[in-house]
Amino acid sequence: MPPLRSTLTSHNRRLPSKPLPPTKAVPGTGTGTRSRLSPPPFSSPPPRSLLPPRRQQPQVHTPMTEPTTSMTHSSKPDKRITPCLEFATKLLSVLSSPDDIPAIDSLLEEISSHIDKVHLLCQRPQPSTQLHQQQQLPEDTEIDSVGVKLWNLCTRLWRDYNDPIHPPESINPRLKKLSLYGKGFGFWLVVFARSSQKKRKRRSDLVDIIKLGLKITRDLVGQKETKLAGNALQLVADHKTHLQDLGQEGWTEEEINEANCLEVEYFIWRTALAWVEGRLDVAEHMYTKAERLRSFLTRDYTERLADVLYEIGKSLSGKQDYKIAVKWLERANEVVNGLGIDQLTREGVELRLAILQGLVSALLGTGTEEDHNKAKNYVDFLEVEMGNKMVVSLLKLEVLHKMPQAEVFDEEGYADVLRHLIRNFDGKKKGGAEFKLIVHHIRKLHEKSPGAGCAVLDDFILVLRTVGNGGQEFMEKALVTRMWMMTQQRDSTDTVRGLGELFGNITRAVSAEAAVAAQALSYTQGEYALAEAWCQLALAPIFEKCGPGNKAKLESMETATRVINDMSPSSWKEPMTAYLAFKVAIRTEDRELAVKCLETISQTPEHVDFLGACIAESQKAGDVTCAIAALKKLQDKYEYKEPNPIHLPALFRCTIRLLNMLVDRADADENGVVEDLCDMFGAVVIALEKQKKENSRRKLFTIDELEWFSRNSYNLALKNTTTWDLRYIVRMLTSCVKIIGYFPSDMGSSHVVEIALKMLFSRFIISSALVSLARAEDNVAKQLEEYTSMREHVLAFDTDLPELLPQLDEHSREDMLRKHATLLTFDFEAAVVLEAWDDLGGIVQRAVGCRSVTAFQAMADSLLRARAPGQVLYSTMRKLVNEIWVLEAFDAVKLAKYTRCLFQATLPVDDGLAMKLLEEACGKARELRESQAAWPEEELEWMAATAFNHAIDCYSAHEMERSREWAMKAIKLAGYCQDDGGLEGTLRAKYERLNLG
Repeated sequence: MPPLRSTLTSHNRRLPSKPLPPTKAVPGTGTGTRSRLSPPPFSSPPPRSLLPPRRQQPQVHTPMTEPTTSMTHSSKPDKRITPCLEFATKLLSVLSSPDDIPAIDSLLEEISSHIDKVHLLCQRPQPSTQLHQQQQLPEDTEIDSVGVKLWNLCTRLWRDYNDPIHPPESINPRLKKLSLYGKGFGFWLVVFARSSQKKRKRRSDLVDIIKLGLKITRDLVGQKETKLAGNALQLVADHKTHLQDLGQEGWTEEEINEANCLEVEYFIWRTALAWVEGRLDVAEHMYTKAERLRSFLTRDYTERLADVLYEIGKSLSGKQDYKIAVKWLERANEVVNGLGIDQLTREGVELRLAILQGLVSALLGTGTEEDHNKAKNYVDFLEVEMGNKMVVSLLKLEVLHKMPQAEVFDEEGYADVLRHLIRNFDGKKKGGAEFKLIVHHIRKLHEKSPGAGCAVLDDFILVLRTVGNGGQEFMEKALVTRMWMMTQQRDSTDTVRGLGELFGNITRAVSAEAAVAAQALSYTQGEYALAEAWCQLALAPIFEKCGPGNKAKLESMETATRVINDMSPSSWKEPMTAYLAFKVAIRTEDRELAVKCLETISQTPEHVDFLGACIAESQKAGDVTCAIAALKKLQDKYEYKEPNPIHLPALFRCTIRLLNMLVDRADADENGVVEDLCDMFGAVVIALEKQKKENSRRKLFTIDELEWFSRNSYNLALKNTTTWDLRYIVRMLTSCVKIIGYFPSDMGSSHVVEIALKMLFSRFIISSALVSLARAEDNVAKQLEEYTSMREHVLAFDTDLPELLPQLDEHSREDMLRKHATLLTFDFEAAVVLEAWDDLGGIVQRAVGCRSVTAFQAMADSLLRARAPGQVLYSTMRKLVNEIWVLEAFDAVKLAKYTRCLFQATLPVDDGLAMKLLEEACGKARELRESQAAWPEEELEWMAATAFNHAIDCYSAHEMERSREWAMKAIKLAGYCQDDGGLEGTLRAKYERLNLG
C-alpha cells in the first residue's frame, strides 16, 4: 500500500492545490495565518525584534531604545564575537547570489565552527556594567541586525528549496544544507545579541528566543542534524528557565497558555531528537513529560505532537518492530483525536488518516489474531467515516490478505473490494499507478484463487473498453495478463471458449505488439486436445493487426520459434515476452533459446516471479537441465534482505535434488553435474557464513535444514567414494563438516553424539582421500598442500575424539581408536614429507593410547625411508621400538632385527649414535647369553662386520682413535658369536695388521 506521507518535515507532504484561507490567530503567535513547520521570513523587522511587538507588560522595567550617535559612553566591543560577526557579514554577501557559491563544503565547516564559538559565548556570563544594565550597546545592535538579516535570507532560500508545490528543477543538497546552517547561524547571533543587552530579561524577549529556537530545532531535526539541534534545544531550555524565574505574576491567561504550549513543544522536539538519535528510552521519558501538559495544547501544537509520534511509529514499523510501532502510533492517534475532526487543519486531517493507515499496517505486521481484529475495526471505522474511498479499499485488501492462518481466505470479500475499485477507475492518475495497483491485487487474488482472479480481471477488461486517457493501452496490458493467467492454471475447452467470449465483447483491435504477445501464448500450449481451441482463440478479431503472416505461423511450434527469433531487441526486454519464448524453447528442446530467455528474465525487476514460472514449466516438461539453470539464476540474484520472496534453503534443496536426479543419467556429463553439486553445497556454507556475519535475529537455516544438508552431502560422498574423483569426495565432505559446525550447542545428547560421529567419519574419509591424492601427485607444491590440509583434519579429529569416546559402546570405541591410529600414521607420513621433524615425537606420543602395533610399524617404515636428521631418527626410532616392545613382548629375533635396522639407518648420518646402538647390542648379547637365550647369529655377524668396515673407513680418513674404538667394539661384539671364536679371531688378525696399537 503506497504511503500517504513521507518524512518528518512537512515541506515534503502533499499540500492543497489552493492556499488555505486565513484562520483565527492562536493567542500569542502574533500572526493570522498558519504555517506548521517552516517559519515565514521576516519582512521588515526593526533591528531589535524578530516578531511583532507585544502588549506592554505590567512589570516596571526600562524600555530598550534605539542607540544614537550622541551616546557618551566609551565601552569597548567584545572582541570574542568580532570574527563571527565579520564572517556573518561575508556570508550575507555570498548568499545574496546562491547560484554562484564556491567552496560550499569549506563554508559549511566555517559556519559550524562559528556556531560552536557563539554557542560557547552564549553559555558564558556577559559583561554586566551599569551601561549594559540600562541600554543597548552599538555592537549588540549590529550583531542583532546581522543575525536578523541572515535568518530572513536563509529562511527564504530554505523555503525555495523545499517548496512542495513549485519545486526547483534541480536541488544541490549542499546548497540546501548551507541555507539551513546559515539560518541556524543567524539564530545563534540573535541569541547572543539579545542575551548581552540587559541583565534583567523581559518576558517578550524570552518568548521570542524560545520560539525561534524551536523553529530552527524543527528544521535541524528534520535533516538529522542532531548536534546543532541539541545545542539549539539547550539554549531554549536556558531561556525557558529564565522565563520560569520571572514568575507568572501579572500575566494574562493567554500569556500563561502560550508559555504552557511552548513547554509542550519543547518536549515534543526533545522527543523527536531522541528518536532521531536512536534513544527510544529518552524519547519515552520526554513524551511522558509532554503528556502531562496535553490539556494546554492548541490545535497547532496538537498536530505537531501527533506528527512527531507518527514519524517515530512509522520508522519503527519500517524496521519491522511492529509491537513497539503500534504503541507509538496509538499514541499519535490518541493525540490527534483529542480535537474534533472539524477543528483540525487540512494537513491535520491528512495526518490523522496517515496515522490510521500506519497503525493498521503495524497491527497486521504483528501477525496476532487480536491485532488483526483491531486493524479490522479501525478500517471499519474509516469506512463509516470516509466511505469507500480508495485508501479505505486498499486497507481492506491488506486486512483480507493478511488473514490469520487459522482462518480461510475470503476470496469473495477480496473480489468485491477489487470490483469497487474497478467501478471507480478513470485512468486519470499519471503513470498508470492506479492501474498497476489494481492489477497487482488481482494477481494476489489469482495466487489464492485462480478462478476468482480471472473473473475480476475479466470485469476490469470490460470496464477498460470505455475508459479514455490511455484506456486502450491499459486494456491491452490487461489482456496479455489475462492470457498469462490462463496458462498458469489447468485449462479446458470450456475455459478457453469462455476467454474467447470475452474477446468477442471487445470490438476494437489491439495493437500489433499486444497481438503478437498474446498469440505467443498459444504457441506454448503443447496439449494437442486443446490446440485447436487455442488457435481459434489466437485468431480472434481483436488480434487482426498481427498481420497475415503471424496468423499463418499459428500452424506449428517450429514457426513459433521462428517468430520469437525474429523479435526486435526492444520486444526481448519485456519479461513476459522472454517467458513465453522460454515455454516455446523447452517444448522444442532449444537449449540455446532457453538460456537466452533465462538471461533476459534475470535482468528484469520482476525476475523472481518469472523465473519461478520458468522452473515450473521446465519440471512440467520434464526438462531437468532447464529447471536447474533457472534455479541457478534465482540463486545468483538472491539478496540477503528481509523480507525476501525467496527462501534460500528451499532454493538450495530443490537444486540439489534435481542435480542428484541428473547425475545418474547415462547421457549426463557426470563430472559437470558432480562439480555443480559440490558448488551447491559450497554455496550453502557461504550462505551460513553470511548469516553469521549479519547476526540476523531471523535465522534462514533451521536445525532441520542443517541436518538435511549435512546428511545429504555425507551420503552422496559415501555412496560415490569408489566412482567419483577423490577431489569431489573431499569437497563434498568438507562442506558437510562446515555445515555441522553451525549446529547449535544446546541440542540433546543423543543428537550431539550422532552429529559428532558424522563429523569424525567425514574427517577420516577426507584424510584418507587426501593421503591418496598426495601420494599420486607429481607436482610437489600441490602434494605439500594436500598433506598440510590432511594434517588439519587429523588434528581436528584428534581434538574432538576424547570428548566423544566415553559416550560410545565398547565396539564403537575400538573402531574409533583404530581409525585414530590410522590417521596418526597418515599424520606421521605427512610430517616426514613436510620435514616437520619436531612433530614426530608428539605424533608417536598421541598414538600410544591407540595401542596399535601396526601404526607404530608403519611409522617406523616411514621414518626409515626418510632422510631425517640423525638425532631425530635415533630418538624417534627409539620411541617407536620401545612402544612396539611394550605391545608385542619382543623375543630376541625381533629385537635384533629392529636394532640392526636402526643401526643401519643411523650409521651413515651419525656414527656417534650408531656407536651407542653397537654398545647396546653388546649388552643385550651378553644378557641373552647369560639367560641361555641366543642373539641371532647372522645379526651378530652382520653388525660386527659392518662396524669393523666402518673402522677401516675411519682408518682411511686418518681418524686413528675413531678407527681403534670402532674396531675394538666390533671385535667385542664378534666374541658373542657361537662359532668358537672364528669371527672374533679373523677381526683381531685384521686389526693387528692395521698397526693401530
